[in-house]
Amino acid sequence: MPTSISNSLRSRHHVTAILVAHNGATWLPEVVASLTKQRHEIDQVIAVDTGSKDDSARLLKNAGITTLSAPRETGFGEAVEIALASTKLKRAAEGITEWIWLIHDDCAPQAEALRELLLAIDEKPNVALAGPKLRGWYDRNHLLEVGVSIAGNGARWTGLEYREQDQGQH
Repeated sequence: MPTSISNSLRSRHHVTAILVAHNGATWLPEVVASLTKQRHEIDQVIAVDTGSKDDSARLLKNAGITTLSAPRETGFGEAVEIALASTKLKRAAEGITEWIWLIHDDCAPQAEALRELLLAIDEKPNVALAGPKLRGWYDRNHLLEVGVSIAGNGARWTGLEYREQDQGQH
């Protein structure tokens, strides 16, 4: 990536990653490694462990990630709220947009993921929410999500066929 693009993105976007974990020790080493390899640096990472009975909290803390604890019954949205309440975000300074990147404990983004999201957002400045293509953990060709829409009846609609394989079509 050209340095000028990287510096330009960095000066316009402040990114806080919130990683929610619940018994995710199997996946967390790869997830944490993927966050450190992002081609666009994440400004801060906050993890919330929701009562894991495995080594999730220890793995996160040993990786140097600020890790908060929440009760076992805490849902994803509530865990995100706990993380947001624990930090002062870099509020909208002139020309800087604050982005919250939500990461589940079994989601290991590719190194270009954050950079590509920010570039896509730059192309459409009215976008307030963006998401990447999601693939299966054990079968990385299995598409899980390529964006979500809401159907007329309020149902979630992904536009994907059952077990659709990634062939570059999305």
